[in-house]
This record gives sequence, C-alpha cells and structure tokens, in this order.
Amino acid sequence: PEGAVTFLLIGGQDNFRGKLTIEQYIADVKRRVPKGNCTTAVLFVNEMPHMPQAALLGAVLPPMLRTVASWKKKGAGHAQAEVQGLLAALQQGKLWSGRLMVTSGPGKWEDMPFGQCGVDASKRASIAALGGA
Repeated sequence: PEGAVTFLLIGGQDNFRGKLTIEQYIADVKRRVPKGNCTTAVLFVNEMPHMPQAALLGAVLPPMLRTVASWKKKGAGHAQAEVQGLLAALQQGKLWSGRLMVTSGPGKWEDMPFGQCGVDASKRASIAALGGA
C-alpha cells in the first residue's frame, strides 16, 4: 500500500533473482513499490547470500529498525539521520558493498552506493569467517 513503511534487505548472491541481472532484479523490486509510497528502502548487499551473515545483520538491523520507527512516528522525509547511520555502519568494516535505495518522493528514488564494487579475495575470506558467502 502507498502508506506502508517497508525496509527490504536483499542479497546479490541470492537465488531469488533467478536469471535476472542485478540491475534487472533491483529494477523489478523497485517497480513493485506503489508510486505514491514515500517510506520504502531497499538495501542491496552484493556479498549477501539468501540469509544475511550474522555480522551483516548485526551491523544493519539496528539502523534499519530506527529508520522504520522514524518513518512510522514522523512520516516520510524524516529519516535522513537514520539512513546516514546505516551507511556509516556498512562502511565501518569495509566488508560490504552495494546500494541503499530510499524513496524520496512519489515515484522517486535516492540511490546511495556504498563500499567497493565487489570485495577482494582477502575480504571474502573475512566474510566467510563471519558466517557468510
């Protein structure tokens, strides 16, 4: 619904996208959000498999919940600090890369990339040690 508050966490290593490219998958997810909705965020993490790694979930869940709570309490346009906190949490370990997309008005999205475009092999070993990809 247009008034729904939604925050999706999706992974680049997930099989839900089927044969779609990452760009097609993200476009498909965004297309499913009602045009009038101004309280939706999609966090796409390249290194995330179907289930988020414990370290990733521990880093992003608190700021995701603060974002949702802010939208529910104050409405659209009132979660900028929470969104910046989420981006800062993602940048801390330098293990994750991807995009945070937030509705910024009816039918409009703000797209905020984070991390490198993919993580090198040494970082992948760290991610694997944390219970992920």
